[in-house]
Amino acid sequence: MSPIRNVGGVGGAGQPQGPQGGRPAGGPKFADILKAKLEGVKWSGHAQERLASRGISLTDRDRALIDGAFRKASEKGSRNSLFLLRDIGLIVSVENRTVVTAVDKADLKERVFTEIDSTVILE
Repeated sequence: MSPIRNVGGVGGAGQPQGPQGGRPAGGPKFADILKAKLEGVKWSGHAQERLASRGISLTDRDRALIDGAFRKASEKGSRNSLFLLRDIGLIVSVENRTVVTAVDKADLKERVFTEIDSTVILE
């Protein structure tokens, strides 16, 4: 006999289940939510400070483009990259899915970016 038993009222055991086996109809799967959270783009404290101090704001579309750029760079084997989005430059660690720092148009001029192996231009 198994030491784990269904106990009424605990963890939904004995409760009516929806058409998806306990998951509300049309709701996302737990595994999909977890995967999205684990694979989401991370922003270093330095990058967050740079965005704030330079008055750079990103739209949901911008964030989606950045997320897509991580996928493309990863598929090509990039490890560290410069993402160019309009007049914003983002130095990223592709392996860690982390934005390391951000620069605005003024800082992009006459700058040399080292230790990157790729550039992704986002539009």
